Amino acid sequence: MHLITPCLTIADHTVVRLKDGFEVQGVTTGFESRWVHIGDLPPRAKESKIRSLLEEYGQLDELVVPSSTDGKGTRLTIRAQYSTAEQAMKASIGIHGRLFQGKKLTAKLPLNTTRGRSAVLNDSTVHITWTAPQRLGYAGYATLDEAKAVIATASGFVMKDNVLTADLYEGLPAVGAYNVMFCHVPVDAVRKDLEQFGNAESIMFERPNYQSLDDAREAVLRLLHSCGNLSNFDLTLPIRNGIIRAWATFETHADASNAKDYLDGQNPRAMGGKIYISARHVQSLSFVLPFAKYKMLEGDITRLRMSWGTRFDHDVTLSDRLMSPDGPASIRISATNVSNLGVAKAEFEQLQHGEVVTLEKKPIWDRFFSQLSGQLFLRELEHQYPGIGIQTQMGKILLLGRIAQRQLARKDIMTRFQELRARQKWYIPLSGKVVGAFVSKDLLTLQESIGQENCQILLSNQHTLLVRGNEQTYRIACEVVEKVQNRHAHRPAPSPHLVCPVCFSEASVPTRLSCGHRWCTSCLQGYLASAVENKAFPLTCLGNDASCTERIPLPLAKNILSGDDFTALCEASFWSYVHARSNEFHHCPTPDCAQVYRAVPVTTILQCPSCLVRICSTCHTEAHDGITCEDRDTAQDKLFHEWAATHDVKNCPGCKTPIERSEGCNHMTCVRCQTHICWVCLETFPKGDGIYDHMRFQHGGIGL
Repeated sequence: MHLITPCLTIADHTVVRLKDGFEVQGVTTGFESRWVHIGDLPPRAKESKIRSLLEEYGQLDELVVPSSTDGKGTRLTIRAQYSTAEQAMKASIGIHGRLFQGKKLTAKLPLNTTRGRSAVLNDSTVHITWTAPQRLGYAGYATLDEAKAVIATASGFVMKDNVLTADLYEGLPAVGAYNVMFCHVPVDAVRKDLEQFGNAESIMFERPNYQSLDDAREAVLRLLHSCGNLSNFDLTLPIRNGIIRAWATFETHADASNAKDYLDGQNPRAMGGKIYISARHVQSLSFVLPFAKYKMLEGDITRLRMSWGTRFDHDVTLSDRLMSPDGPASIRISATNVSNLGVAKAEFEQLQHGEVVTLEKKPIWDRFFSQLSGQLFLRELEHQYPGIGIQTQMGKILLLGRIAQRQLARKDIMTRFQELRARQKWYIPLSGKVVGAFVSKDLLTLQESIGQENCQILLSNQHTLLVRGNEQTYRIACEVVEKVQNRHAHRPAPSPHLVCPVCFSEASVPTRLSCGHRWCTSCLQGYLASAVENKAFPLTCLGNDASCTERIPLPLAKNILSGDDFTALCEASFWSYVHARSNEFHHCPTPDCAQVYRAVPVTTILQCPSCLVRICSTCHTEAHDGITCEDRDTAQDKLFHEWAATHDVKNCPGCKTPIERSEGCNHMTCVRCQTHICWVCLETFPKGDGIYDHMRFQHGGIGL
C-alpha cells in the first residue's frame, strides 16, 4: 500500500499529491477551485431555489448566502462549493449569463493567491468620474474669529450629500469685513443653509455649473447601456471635492473595456456641455490581513502605496481600512493596466509572505544555508535585525518583516554567498570499494575539519568527492581519502546481501528497504538527489542489477533528505509529469510565469492566479476580446512562419515550445522544460546522457 504525502504547493499556487517512488497521483492547478462566486441574484431569492439551480451542475458541499439584506440592494452575491473543481468549472460556465427570476447572473471562479488563499479578481468594472453640479457661496463676518469658527464648522460638513470646504479669501465679491468662500455647495442651497454656520453680515451665491445630478446620472446610464450588458451602477456618496465617483459593473471584461473607450471624454448636454467624463477600466484584488500582521506591516504598506504612485504614474492604487477597531484589515489594490496589477500583487504578497533573495533575477543558494552552520548564521541575522524572519525552502532564502531591516539582512546574506561562491572547487575520485567506508566516520571527520558545506560526495559523478576551499583544504581531503584507501585495499568482499547497489561495497550506515536490499544511507541520498536532474520517475530500488521494482518510500526519503532536497525532488517529479502530458497541461503565455493549467471547454476565458493575464482557452494565448482565434492566429502565424522559414526552428518534444538553433552542435536543451534534444531527429535524452554517442552513430557526427 502506497503512502500519501501531505499536499505540496508548487510555484505558490499548484497543489501536487505524490505516492511512493515520487509518482504524481494528482494535480490541482492554481486555475482550479471548488468554489464559485455567483452575482446579480435577486435580493429576495429563496435559498431553496438557488440551491436547486446550483445542483444542476454537481454535488453542492456548501452554500454561503448572506443572512439578511437591508432591502435597498438590487443584487445579491453568494458563494457555492462543489465536490470537485470540474463541477465548479462546469457551474461557472453554465450559470454565467443565465436568466434567473428575471436577472441575468454572473459567475466566476475565485482567483487563488499565495499560501492557498483566494480572492475574486474584479475585471469588469469601469470607474467613472465627473464634476458634480455645484456652486460657490460667499459669506461675510464682522470679526476674524467669527470667520475662523465658521470655517472650522463648515469644512467637512455634509450638505445634501455634498461635502463642503471653506476658507478665507480676499477680493471680489466682498460681502463683509472678513470673507469666507464655501466650495461644493449644492445647487439648491439657500441662505439659511449657510446661516447655520454663523451670523453672517451678507450671503451670496454664484450660478451653478449645471442644474441636475439626476439628469446627469441618466445621461451616463444611457451611454453605459449602449456599450454592453450593465449589471450594476453605483454612485459613491457623499460627494467629496466636488467630484462624482461612480462604478459601473458589466457582465464581461470586453463590455467594460468598450465602455471605458466610449465614455472617456464625453461631455453630455445634461452636464451643460462643458463637463467632461473621465472613465477608467479598473481591475482590482482584495486581501484580508489579521490585525496583528496589518499593524506590523502598516508602515511598509504606506511606503508601498507611495512607491506605486511614482513607479506606475498613479495607475496603481492601494486602499486599506480596518473592518472593525481591533479586527482584520481589508486591502484593495486597483489598476487599469493588468500587468501593473500583476506586479503590484506580487510585491504585496512578497511583503506578506517573504522576499526571495536573488542575484541577476535568480534565487541564490548554497548548501551552506541548509547545514547547521548556515542555519546558525541566519538565526544570528534574525537576532541582529529585530522584526525580520528568515526561512529556507526549496533551495531559496526567504526574508520576512520590515523592508528596512530586510535590506540590511539581504546585504549580509549576499556577502556570505559571494564568499562561498568564490571558493575554489576540487574533485577527488573515489573507488567503489572506498565509497561505502568513506561515507561513515571518515566523511564526518573530514566535514568537521573543513566544514560540512565544503565537503560532498557526488555519487552521480562516478563516485567523486567534491571539496571546496583553498589548496590547503584540498591537501587535507586528499590525505583522508588516501588513508581510507590504504585501510580498505585488502579487505575481503562482503556477502552479496550486504552490498549496496550503488557503490558495490558493504552498506555503511545501512538503510534497509522492505524488498530486503541494503543501501548506504549516503548512497541512497545521492541516488535521490540525482533524480532531480535525471527526471525518471517513479524511483525504484536498484537491487538485483536495477531490476527490483520496490518503490522508494516517501517517509524514508523525507527522513534522510533535507527539507530543501526533498521539495526539489517533488518539484522535479511534478514538472516531469506535466511535460509528459502536453495535451492535458498548458503553460501560462506570460514568458516568465511558472503557472500551468488544464485544458477546459473552448471559449472559456481563464485568469492566471500569478501574473493575472487573461488566457483564451481555445488558442492558449492572451485573451483577444473582439477578435476570433482564427483572425488572430492568421495575422500572428503569418509573421511567425515568415520568420521561422528563414531560421532553424522546431518545436520542443517536451513542452511543444518553438526553439531556434542559432549556432553550436545538434545537442539542444530547451530553456523552458530543460529537455535535452537531438536536433536532427528530436529524440530526447534525460540529463543528456548518451546524446553524443547517439549523434555520432545515428547521424555521423554532432553537427559542428
